[in-house]
Amino acid sequence: MPNHPDEITLNAHAKVNLSLEITGRREDGYHNIRSLMQGIDLHDVIKITKCPENGTKYNLPHCTINDVVVYLCTDVKTIPTDMSNLALRGVKVILDKAGRIDSDLLVSIEKRLPVAAGIAGGSGNAAACMLGLNALLGNRFSLRELMEMGVKVGADVPFSLLMNAKYNAEVLSGDFALAGISEASQAAWVSGIGEIVRPAEPVSMHLIMANPGIAVSTRAAYEAIDAIQQAEGNGSARDDYEDPGKWPLFVNDLESYTLRDYPEALRLRDFMRDELNADEVMMSGSGPTIVAYYKDAGQASEDFDMVSKITEIERDWRLWLATTGM
Repeated sequence: MPNHPDEITLNAHAKVNLSLEITGRREDGYHNIRSLMQGIDLHDVIKITKCPENGTKYNLPHCTINDVVVYLCTDVKTIPTDMSNLALRGVKVILDKAGRIDSDLLVSIEKRLPVAAGIAGGSGNAAACMLGLNALLGNRFSLRELMEMGVKVGADVPFSLLMNAKYNAEVLSGDFALAGISEASQAAWVSGIGEIVRPAEPVSMHLIMANPGIAVSTRAAYEAIDAIQQAEGNGSARDDYEDPGKWPLFVNDLESYTLRDYPEALRLRDFMRDELNADEVMMSGSGPTIVAYYKDAGQASEDFDMVSKITEIERDWRLWLATTGM
């Protein structure tokens, strides 16, 4: 039987919400949602390496989880290096389940995505760490088992696992293949707090993704939306349709908070709606990333060239041309 690998590299893809409705606040403080989530072709890069126990001690931030020293190497100074980092929390949930392993770990994160941008970049990092460490351990846990564990890390992590397993299927197949990987999908109908994930047929779109250069707290967004809904008299739970085919697309309940409290995001959204020839323009997740959706690749490319020139003036804006469902 072949040995388990000592190192694995996975792409940690982000996601967009083609819809995001908040159906009610639960007694435990979490929120039930219904959303069509899809992966995009933009990603960070995660590498996990086994290092010998009591071997070379890297001059890096580190923590100890179940007697395993986990070192974190990243090229971005603004992301946390303690257990508030979702990548490390993804490692922890695996080690908590697997028990003591025979090596320390080095986790390297090459950041290509913005932080706190509403596209689940941190959840993608957590998912890639869980998939990667599971593979280094011989894929002890199935995809669905990982997804059940992932909700303890974050509400977007179960979908991020399903989606990133699809994008990294070639690496996760072969010897010690991930059980249940055939279910992996780029898109899913997501409900509950994020733990109910049903694979869906992807909607193929070309995207212009724009970020105004600010960060938005997801927790603050949900707390504010509670206050907004109560003030408007619609804070009670909505009907939770069993049939996802009845869920509306291109709606985002969190826009009412983010676009109210972050004028930079509102100005960017209004610019994209007024100046681009997109089929739809909508904020993703809690924002502040604004996404223009196109069926036509040529139009998306033409608009991207136009708006790219604006960044010579709007120097805080960051732009990406991307695809989803392809």
